[in-house]
Amino acid sequence: MDASTMLERATELIRCCKVPRLMTSIEEGPLDRGTFAQFLHVLEATLPAVFDLLAEHGTLLTGYDEYNEDDNVPFKAGLVLVIAEQYSEAGDARVSGEDAAHGEEYRTGTPALRKRIAQFCQGHELEHLLTDRGSDRVWRHLHDHYRRVLSASEWKHHPADVAGFVRLVELLYGPYPVSGAPPPQLDDDRAAYILSVGIMLVEFFEPAYQLLGLRLFCALLAPHHRPVMRRTNIHRVVYSNAKRLTNKCNQELFLEALWRSIYLYVELEEADRQDFTQWNTVDDIMEILLNGLTFQSKLSQSGIYLLYLLKMLALDLPDYLIDGLDEVQSIDRKCHLYEPVCEQLRQDCLGGFHNRRYYRWLHQIIELLPHEAVKCQGAARENGRYCHGVNLLFILVTFPVEPEALRPTHIRMQTSLVEFINVFKQYEQQQSAAAAKRSSASSDFVYNTKALVSISKTMLVFLTHLAPHYFPEHPAMATLGQQLANDYADCDSIMYNCMQSLIEKLR
Repeated sequence: MDASTMLERATELIRCCKVPRLMTSIEEGPLDRGTFAQFLHVLEATLPAVFDLLAEHGTLLTGYDEYNEDDNVPFKAGLVLVIAEQYSEAGDARVSGEDAAHGEEYRTGTPALRKRIAQFCQGHELEHLLTDRGSDRVWRHLHDHYRRVLSASEWKHHPADVAGFVRLVELLYGPYPVSGAPPPQLDDDRAAYILSVGIMLVEFFEPAYQLLGLRLFCALLAPHHRPVMRRTNIHRVVYSNAKRLTNKCNQELFLEALWRSIYLYVELEEADRQDFTQWNTVDDIMEILLNGLTFQSKLSQSGIYLLYLLKMLALDLPDYLIDGLDEVQSIDRKCHLYEPVCEQLRQDCLGGFHNRRYYRWLHQIIELLPHEAVKCQGAARENGRYCHGVNLLFILVTFPVEPEALRPTHIRMQTSLVEFINVFKQYEQQQSAAAAKRSSASSDFVYNTKALVSISKTMLVFLTHLAPHYFPEHPAMATLGQQLANDYADCDSIMYNCMQSLIEKLR
């Protein structure tokens, strides 16, 4: 078989692997695997043959020939489309439930094929097709295809293309390119098109498609696209559309993507603001976050609100990165160990940093603290993570405040602080008693104990350095604070000893 015939055969085979247009719109009912039974039969018979041809004739099929540069472009474009829509996120630990199952109706169920597709997508093969020499012609084919199938009147018949498009945009333009190489430049026209698809998806009623739209928004707002965003004002359109979704869905992946997109906008648009006297976009966002945190009882979803509240509060601390409730990094000291970074944060917040951007929210956040302390109580690791987050919240809210900002004092704020401290003190005593009775300890118990130790240290610093500022008209409260600090010093030592004992038992 000559090269031309081989290429023609491979191109026909890859076309057979493309999910066909649905006869009915996704609005008319959920997708069903039975609808794709005939296609899946063809796919699972044909795609292995395509991979065999790639293994044997890879250079011919996916290479670049400057004398016949267009010959294999239809095959390469078809291969990209198939891989993008067949790649499954079901094996991703971050994805679960309905989100993991989305799109599985038209994806192969053969383990060997799924593994090969994942290798192609996660490795460099797919990226090379999209970035190597000659890729501009591949993109032209892809662009024409997506313009046709993702139009306003047509996209609801092409759910696989929707998922594939999002996958390709994230691969090329997201914050973490697969190969670690510098990402390709996003031009204004392509950014505008990605925005239009994102808006179309977030306006659809089904959360799974809204999530895909939010993922496009996050890709657009990646830090390396900021010049394009500022030039086109696309980031403001993204924010206005994302903000409308804040009351629409409580699925965890949806919430995380939603708040990631909003926070990326804040980093881009609001980080350099110096005048905090007038109500601004950050205040709008704080109001939504605090309402969400107040009324959310499910710990995993509360954790998302808490994480982005912490990110907002740390906006003017560029030397700190908070990637998770228990993941805080110090850039200037190149440290990512929680307690050393936490200690540095305590000292920085006491030593001159004033979080003036959030003074108007001080009372409301402090009044939330006792409720957040209750959420920390439990044996699961998730409770320990939340405890770490509440520790950071307590530091970022109460430490970087000038005494003048606390006047006049408010009894509700003082009551909330005392209640917060007492809730944790009682919880510590319970955990200390539980630790003393244990003959062995799980890693979760040790982890949660570390969280309690860290927050007890934070309270010790608060009581010894800040109690006089928060209780200026009640010297007895400041005295009580010192007494509690003395108790905490003992408690701190006891908790550390318990933790060391538990660690020894685990060895």
